[in-house]
Amino acid sequence: MSKKKKIVLLILSAVILAILCPFSYMFGLAKKLTTVEYTVKTKVNQEIHIVQLSDLHNLQFGENNSELIDEVKKHHPDLIFMTGDMINKDTQDLNQLKNLVIESCRIAPVYFGFGNHERVWQNSYSSDLSQIIEECGATVLENDYVDLEINGNSVRIGGYSGYYGTPHMLSDDADYQEKFWQFQRSFEDTDRLKLLLAHIPTPWVDWDYTNKYDVDVIFSGHYHGGGINVPFAGGLYAPYVGYWPENIEGVFYGSKGVCVLSTGLGSEHVPRFNNPPQIVVARLVSDE
Repeated sequence: MSKKKKIVLLILSAVILAILCPFSYMFGLAKKLTTVEYTVKTKVNQEIHIVQLSDLHNLQFGENNSELIDEVKKHHPDLIFMTGDMINKDTQDLNQLKNLVIESCRIAPVYFGFGNHERVWQNSYSSDLSQIIEECGATVLENDYVDLEINGNSVRIGGYSGYYGTPHMLSDDADYQEKFWQFQRSFEDTDRLKLLLAHIPTPWVDWDYTNKYDVDVIFSGHYHGGGINVPFAGGLYAPYVGYWPENIEGVFYGSKGVCVLSTGLGSEHVPRFNNPPQIVVARLVSDE
């Protein structure tokens, strides 16, 4: 081979590597756990540290999610929130989920809110998913809430997997809608700090419901950070929303409450690209 051909091949190889390496790196980010920390101002007397896990979609980080569990331990949370789609709707083997819940409960109290996948699973299989999760030590909140004291704060934690304030968007069933309205009226009727596990963020970050409903802090997921994060353009697609969603992560304040939106840990169909899996650490601090 002539010297000239060798130089041309060398240049072509360098160009190909220059193109492929960034893409390989960006796809690789889908397996690299990251932690984002938010300071959230709300009506607390003493700080509350919450770790939020969302949208795992059966993904594993280390054997039996050992890497994920170890990362959660590092942050010494007062509470752990799992905000839905931790499994896929057609999951047959729940051992991975059960192990994660059991190990997480050894770190801090775990509160589990359903996502659309858990809701479909619950309606598709004869087993009671809520009971399975609660037998592992967590508290499942679906159209339900609990009251507790944490770090000198009186707290109410609730969970709802649908479109808060607009239950008809998921079902025209009158009984389903009435159950939501009963939950909503009862949940908001308190002076306690109200924390809501609401898998679908749309009402809170896109419809301005943080200015409408009396909920102090909402923890959501579902959007997967847009799935494919196009450099300089943002997230490509979010479930139920479509292409180029405007609000895909962060903290969104309103006059009545604030929404913490996680990009989550995995995805079902659209691969994550330039979009690392995310653990959220929310530090609730006094707004005074």
